[in-house]
Amino acid sequence: MVVSPNQYKKGFTLIELLIVIAIIGILASIVLSNLRAARIGAEVVETIATQRQMHNAAELYYLDMGFYPPDVNRGWDPGFIQALPWNSDEAAGSPPPPPYDVSGEDCSHCPVNWQDIVTANWNGPYFSEWPRFSPWSGKYDYNYWPAGATRNGCTLLPGIYIGVQGDYDNNNTLPSAAEQRMISQNIEAELCENGESQLLLWPL
Repeated sequence: MVVSPNQYKKGFTLIELLIVIAIIGILASIVLSNLRAARIGAEVVETIATQRQMHNAAELYYLDMGFYPPDVNRGWDPGFIQALPWNSDEAAGSPPPPPYDVSGEDCSHCPVNWQDIVTANWNGPYFSEWPRFSPWSGKYDYNYWPAGATRNGCTLLPGIYIGVQGDYDNNNTLPSAAEQRMISQNIEAELCENGESQLLLWPL
């Protein structure tokens, strides 16, 4: 019996299959790496937009009051959306745990009767909406840093800042890749990597 050559179909060898799988794996890792970089870039851009909006809010607040808002606890609005410090998580029915269940306000840079001044002169809201979460599911923390202040071993110039930090349990901190990008773009005022970022709103 004569067998026609067409009856035999050549298949892939094991080596050829392994080469194809390896190539697909390399291409997939390149695509995933590019997607991750693009996602981090978008998250940093979102944070910069928040910083600029809070910069404008702080300026408007100062024009009405003659001083900047008090330093407050993580997750608290210092007075951009409502006249006096309040917490958007509490308003949403998810009150923060201690010690973040209180504003922790420190207005030592303000006049003694600062609350009366705010009540009389507040003309907000100065900001569209206080963000409950950072792009990394952490919290924003409005800070008033005096001269000589340090944060986690990093020196800060006097000024008001918005901190990009972890959540109330200090989870969901700023990823290293995002923080390195902020440092390289001179967005982060600390210029050192420590799992959070202090973004300058106004120097003092």
